[in-house]
Amino acid sequence: MIRALSFLIIGISLMSGAKAVSPDEYNPDTQAVLNLIRNDKLDLILPSAMRDNDVDMWINVARDGQPSSLEYEFGHFDGYLIFTDTGEHIERAMFGGIFTGPGGINNVDVIGSTKVARAVAGYEYDPEDLSAYDEIRQYVAKNDPKTIAVNYSDWLSVADDISYTQFLKLSKILGEKYAQRIVSAEYLITDYRSRRTLREIVVQTNTLEIARQNALKNLSRIIPGVTTIGDCACDARIYYSDKSERIREPHATSWIRHPDYVFQKGDFFAFSGDANWMDFGPNSFGVDTKHHAYILRDGEDNVPDELQYAWDQTKKAQRIIREQVEVGMTSGEALTAIVRALEEENYIYTPFTDDPADDYRMIQDMLAGKNQSGFYVDLHAMGNNGGTLVTVGPSIAPFRRDRDDIIIRENHILAFEFAVHTHLSDRPSYPITINFSNPQVVTNLGIEWIQPANEGIFVIH
Repeated sequence: MIRALSFLIIGISLMSGAKAVSPDEYNPDTQAVLNLIRNDKLDLILPSAMRDNDVDMWINVARDGQPSSLEYEFGHFDGYLIFTDTGEHIERAMFGGIFTGPGGINNVDVIGSTKVARAVAGYEYDPEDLSAYDEIRQYVAKNDPKTIAVNYSDWLSVADDISYTQFLKLSKILGEKYAQRIVSAEYLITDYRSRRTLREIVVQTNTLEIARQNALKNLSRIIPGVTTIGDCACDARIYYSDKSERIREPHATSWIRHPDYVFQKGDFFAFSGDANWMDFGPNSFGVDTKHHAYILRDGEDNVPDELQYAWDQTKKAQRIIREQVEVGMTSGEALTAIVRALEEENYIYTPFTDDPADDYRMIQDMLAGKNQSGFYVDLHAMGNNGGTLVTVGPSIAPFRRDRDDIIIRENHILAFEFAVHTHLSDRPSYPITINFSNPQVVTNLGIEWIQPANEGIFVIH
């Protein structure tokens, strides 16, 4: 059994008086890093992403003054950025304004004329005369693509950049023959963003380590009976409280969570840290990591056996899940393998709907009268994706089944997130549910740890 990690708050001057880890202690050149990521992805990832998705040409349309969901990938541009599979390489063509902003795209093979750049910028605007764009039509016709991917999607926001009017305009520029070959770029974008370069994994790894250290400093601020969840600034979620009553129906995500709650002896909770590092704007790399802590009651030396057992059941499930996920599987295949493996180990599957109150009622119903632990999984795509239902990439969860056919590629960054629910004798009919979450990377070796993966429970004396 994995026992708790001792974390003595009183008297540790190193932790209690320290400031949060500052990005200034390591000051990377964001522009240089972003430039490297963008151009390596174009050189190393785009060819296979286009070919695996049967895309011959990818046309990105952007206008100055409008935000772009793919600014992380391409920077800011004004006009038509076109990638064409020539068979030998992916040719880069730009018809319109220049690239601006941090980073950028190097080695553009084809650059449009001043005439088309002025048309894109709105000079001498004439909606009836599109002759200024003839060179785009000619470029497309010369390459004669069978499929032309364009950024529109009814479910994936990052793939839905082109406006209705710009789509109509592009169709007119291309002409009927090539407009009929337009397809959604949603799966191409999914593959392109979720296939990671080594430099992206380094950014993710460093971000997680800074956040981990900040999480421990957040924990050091907790004084039982004094500190509130809001004071801690650690996104604490109380899973078990020896004394405190909840003020709402229990959720699958927490027992108590409101910011005015005062930490008490006997509390078992999840907590986290953050890291505003390598600022890529809204596309910065996330954290989504949970650690666990227990505040000892008077006379206690360690975590109570039932709470420790519940945590150990979660740790055991982590090992089982890790062994099921491999490069080349689809999200749906991975979900099936995980459920089968855990059920074979006597866990009960609770397929969450991502409604915390309803999901907790599901836990109560499905575990009633059974001396078994339950589980759910949500191994969603991470990195600079976030974790909502618009997340790009393979996502292994019962409420993300529209991603079932997406293939897990090498270097896929996922949030290794799941929860295990276990009965407690002093809280009958209200099982404790413990969430583990930490971004990790899927490689040809399996799931590799790029941060400590829940090594124990921190104990506050």
